[in-house]
Amino acid sequence: MEFADYWGWLTAGVVLMVLEILTPGVFFMWIGFGALLTGLVSAAFPDASAAFLGTVFAVLSVISVLVGRKLVGKKQAVENNLNNRGALYIGQSFQVFEPIADGRGKIKVGDTLWLASSPRNIPVGATVKVTGVNGTFLVVEPVNEQ
Repeated sequence: MEFADYWGWLTAGVVLMVLEILTPGVFFMWIGFGALLTGLVSAAFPDASAAFLGTVFAVLSVISVLVGRKLVGKKQAVENNLNNRGALYIGQSFQVFEPIADGRGKIKVGDTLWLASSPRNIPVGATVKVTGVNGTFLVVEPVNEQ
C-alpha cells in the first residue's frame, strides 16, 4: 500500500458528510464516520490490504449506523413532544393556582397557567403531580405532603 491510501478513506468520509448536509435524512453521516475511522486505521496500519480495509469499513459503517439510529431515535422521541407541550410536564409537580373543583381548575407552570383536571377536588396552594394530558388539560393528582 502507498502512503496516500488513507487519504482516500478520509476524503470519502468528508464527501459523505458533505452529502449528508446537501440531502435530507441522517444516513450518509454514519457511513462517513465509518470511512473516516477506516482512514485512521489505514494510517495506523499502512501495510493493511484493501480487502482488510474494506471489511473494516463495512463493519465500522454498520456499527456507526446502529449507534446513530439509537441516538437519532432518542432525539426524535424528544422532538415528537414539541407539538404536545403538556407531555413534557408528565411526572413533574406544580402548585394549584385556582382550586380544582368539579374536575377542573388551573395550575401554575413556571409563569404560565395551565388548565388542570382531576377526579378529586384540590385546594389552592396544594402540590399536584402531572400524570397525563387530556387535550389542553394536564391531568393531575395531589401529592401527599408529610
